[in-house]
Amino acid sequence: MEQRTTQYGQFAADWPIYAIDWAGNIYGYVLVGSFSEDGKNKIEVLKMQPTQLVHSIATAQLNYPATQVQWAPRKIVRRNDENIPFNVFASTGGAFQLWSIEDGVVSALAMLKQSMNALSNIEGSSAPTTSMDWNVIRREIVVTGSVDTTCVVWDIERRVAQAQLIAHDREVFDVAFLAQSANVFVTSGAEGSLRMFDLRSLEHSTILYETSSNESLPLLRVSANTQDQHLVATFHLDSSIVHLIDIRFPGTPLLNLIGHEGNINCVKWAPGSRHICATGGNDGQILIWNTTANGTLFDAKTSLYGNMRNSACRQLSESIFFWSAEAEVNNLCWSDDAEWIGVCWGTNFQALKV
Repeated sequence: MEQRTTQYGQFAADWPIYAIDWAGNIYGYVLVGSFSEDGKNKIEVLKMQPTQLVHSIATAQLNYPATQVQWAPRKIVRRNDENIPFNVFASTGGAFQLWSIEDGVVSALAMLKQSMNALSNIEGSSAPTTSMDWNVIRREIVVTGSVDTTCVVWDIERRVAQAQLIAHDREVFDVAFLAQSANVFVTSGAEGSLRMFDLRSLEHSTILYETSSNESLPLLRVSANTQDQHLVATFHLDSSIVHLIDIRFPGTPLLNLIGHEGNINCVKWAPGSRHICATGGNDGQILIWNTTANGTLFDAKTSLYGNMRNSACRQLSESIFFWSAEAEVNNLCWSDDAEWIGVCWGTNFQALKV
């Protein structure tokens, strides 16, 4: 394990940072969202510069903390109208919101409230949204999860709910579309299960992984591999272990990542890579893993990979990179070229060359 990095630039806020996302490379843009309980929250748009300076160029005001922020997929295809400009991002929290930024001004495009009757025209109380994912194939489609146990599939061009389903027995904590899939997404829930849904047949789902009935520990996050449709990563509440799941072989993790000395808070696969992912936790560590190290995980294209069905779950304890923050790591994100990682801890955002 080695710590070889350039600490490119740091942004110090006056509020705790939680939600983050990076668009582009080191000359790109980063979203950082506050997590304050005083009803005064915001999303800052940061411009990365070819110097050590990182500065805010625009701000969006929120009443509730942003649980997730995400830039619209790059190279957006415009269909019929100009409803989805390139400079769009979205956030979840009190509601699912769409934003645009132009000339340093952030404008609200839409606020789409999630409720048990999101498909109807009936006004009802909205439930907080916990997570979202933007489909990179059908860029007008976004799926959101909520504390009311449901997921809503939104058509953001028409600003309407396309479908709604009860996804879990308790809160939905995270959602993610599988790599290069226009229809299949996975969810993690408070009752401790990881489930897979297909937009073409939402009346059915597949349980990919669940905790024992004696524990029922929540699965906090799920990250889909950006190249391999079969691989997802998840972790439990109050756990220092990340589980890698092959969706073809539900029930047992393919590989466990064991390297943190505190609870995990985030996991993200690297863009454009089948084998590299990053994790962060309460120990203040950012760890980057090569899941092929020491033969622990075979390439999905090899015949050996299929033999994992009958083998015990493997363990990987040695990361290929680490970096130590000054406090607990709340979240992380990758640049599009996977050469940089954005890390937030406390009131700070840090860009790291990896």
